[in-house]
Amino acid sequence: MIEASSSLAAAGHVEIRDAACVVVIDDARPDPRLLMGRRHADQVFLPDKWVFPGGRVDDADRALARSFDTPYLPRDLVAEIRPFALAAVRELYEEAGMLIGAEAASHLRNDLWPSFSAAGYAPAPVHLSPLARAITPPGRVRRYDTWFFTASRSKIANAQSTPDGELLDLDWFTLDEARKLDLPNITRLVLDDVSQRLECANRGDFTGSDLPFYFEDACGFQRTLVSCTMPQPTP
Repeated sequence: MIEASSSLAAAGHVEIRDAACVVVIDDARPDPRLLMGRRHADQVFLPDKWVFPGGRVDDADRALARSFDTPYLPRDLVAEIRPFALAAVRELYEEAGMLIGAEAASHLRNDLWPSFSAAGYAPAPVHLSPLARAITPPGRVRRYDTWFFTASRSKIANAQSTPDGELLDLDWFTLDEARKLDLPNITRLVLDDVSQRLECANRGDFTGSDLPFYFEDACGFQRTLVSCTMPQPTP
């Protein structure tokens, strides 16, 4: 896994935990819309902020990434990022009730994700495209090493479930509408990345080779580029 996930932050010794978020894009209209929800006001991390569905990478995600033979996007997605892609699929199903998967025979399902198996599906991370990576700056009550992915609403399977209530007021927003919400700083930056991704896709020149990486070091806030097909740097 990414080395930062097992390290301790210098400031306050806050452990940096692995996490994943997914930006679901409804591009059936001329003005695309994004799925977002509001965090509960009593949550310790980012209370009352609007965010994309997502959460921590857990042990089942890591185990599934090691044992589940399924394609990713890109096909040569580096192994250390694959648990993040799977976590994004799982969190979307839990928080928004939306399933990115393919119908699967019983012998192709797995017992690591019982909710998917019960629905008769196996996860399909090939429908997720890596978008950006960000590490929460020092001094925060929680710190995460997060990979953001995009997914098209058209890839959502018909099998849906009731959201777990982790996010309030789940709804679809245009980019302009989303920018008017009460957003964390990183979410605002990722919105810009989504906008750029959509523009590149419209021009047909998106390659996915260089992705933004946000973090803070001794020199301050940084934005650099990383490849999702190579081992990841630890700032």
